[in-house]
Amino acid sequence: MELYVNGLYSVLPSWLLSGSGGNPLLDAGTDMAIAVGLWLPTKNRLDGAINVPSSGGGWNWTSVRDVNYFLENASRVPDGGLKDHYIGEAYFFRAWNYFTLLKQFGDLPIVTKTLAPGDDDVLYGPRSPRTEVANFIISDLDMAVSKLKKKNEVPAQRISRDIASLFESRVCLYEGTWEKYHKNDAFKGSTDGNAFLTKAAQAAKAVIDGGIYSLTTGNPKQVYYELFNQINLSSNPEILLWRSYSTAQGDQFTNQLWNWPQGSGYTQEMVQMYLCTDGLPISLSPLYKGENDIRDVIQNRDPRFVQSVMNPGDPILINLKNDTTKYTLPVLGGAQNDPTGYESQKFRRPQLDPATGSYSGEQAYIIFRYAEALLNYAEARAELGQLTQGDLDLTINKLRTRVGMPPMVLASIPTDPNWPDYGYTLTNSLYEIRREREAELLTEGFRLDDLMRWAAHKLFVGKRPKGAYYSAELKAAYPNLPVDANNFLDPYKTALNGANGGWGFNPAKNYLMPLPTNELTVNTALKQNPGW
Repeated sequence: MELYVNGLYSVLPSWLLSGSGGNPLLDAGTDMAIAVGLWLPTKNRLDGAINVPSSGGGWNWTSVRDVNYFLENASRVPDGGLKDHYIGEAYFFRAWNYFTLLKQFGDLPIVTKTLAPGDDDVLYGPRSPRTEVANFIISDLDMAVSKLKKKNEVPAQRISRDIASLFESRVCLYEGTWEKYHKNDAFKGSTDGNAFLTKAAQAAKAVIDGGIYSLTTGNPKQVYYELFNQINLSSNPEILLWRSYSTAQGDQFTNQLWNWPQGSGYTQEMVQMYLCTDGLPISLSPLYKGENDIRDVIQNRDPRFVQSVMNPGDPILINLKNDTTKYTLPVLGGAQNDPTGYESQKFRRPQLDPATGSYSGEQAYIIFRYAEALLNYAEARAELGQLTQGDLDLTINKLRTRVGMPPMVLASIPTDPNWPDYGYTLTNSLYEIRREREAELLTEGFRLDDLMRWAAHKLFVGKRPKGAYYSAELKAAYPNLPVDANNFLDPYKTALNGANGGWGFNPAKNYLMPLPTNELTVNTALKQNPGW
């Protein structure tokens, strides 16, 4: 059973191997980060640069079938040992695969067995509504939680009970906010979302109350940066699941985390999002120094920002003699250039491997971490209108405390005149919880999902992501770069398809992906998604 279930783990995220074209900034192609490679799937999604595929396009059920085959045959194994645990892992992975499909396509057929000729009711049947699919995913995760053992009862780096609960909170938060904010469009579910949001809060709270995990702590000026560039995370109290790499086993990577800046960079929108060290936004804080130079931008800002962006003097390479090559200016030219002037420090590990004198490619990949449980709980409670100061102290303020930021005080959250325009208004607490989510989970792969579930197209449609101020220092080193009317780098000036040269996302169709035409031809009961 263990060997079979091991094969199911391949669907979990990882550093993409050298030559695969992957970018370590998982949010590259959104309003928070962009990349030189205009082929990025996320960029194409936000730009509306997607066509109906003739086949494929993500409509793939192989992984679901693999799980169903295992569950159908699990009864042949004698009871005892870790049998129930491995069955729980299988339910987790079916939920994982279905959630991936739900985010892309919405309505889905619910398949709980391996299909054979003659299963026409499923093979040629219609899709089930998304709300029903979401409840099916949750039922699989409830089953997983009931069967999975705790972290200390199973081998390291396996799915455990708390991981299933954390993932359940993610699914429920996604669907709850989707059904709330899409209630008046073609992509709506059949509820107001509150039941999902209640379940999201309960699942996240189960992880918090379990007492197994906590935030990693340390020097507030380094702790956030150091969380993301470790080789071994086995003793880190924040990490629920991580993927290890080993040179000895031949599964190291050499490209994605070495050839920085990887053709990617953070946007002006991302830079302006972070608070100052007094807990105020840049629009209100007297500590804000402006954006005319990176040295000004990083002054008096949330330490997570300072630890995520390369600053002059930060190490680029530390060799075996402990000599350090330091960062001076962004790399704005060449194949791996930074298109925005804001290079990422997050995920960088400048040290060479003492055994080989080169980059080892063994940096750990975080799949689930405790911080997400805190953020999910706070957001769900706020969406339900149930947020208390105690909730903030249990969640958001723990994240802020570890980097030395002031706490969020529910009764006195200042109104930011530059809060994002989502196309609808929020409570002050929700605006700030969303900001906190962006700051804490930057480039960890959540941004596209958040934009989709919040129905947040107003944030970016018809707008272009901009970069740093094109200072005299940058211009001398890299002349003739594209800029906007205010002299900020404008790398997508001629790259996008929307109005005013901005993102071309069509809110009437791009919230879901199109089904491939061959599937619609074979099964006439399948209907294409809205707008396609």
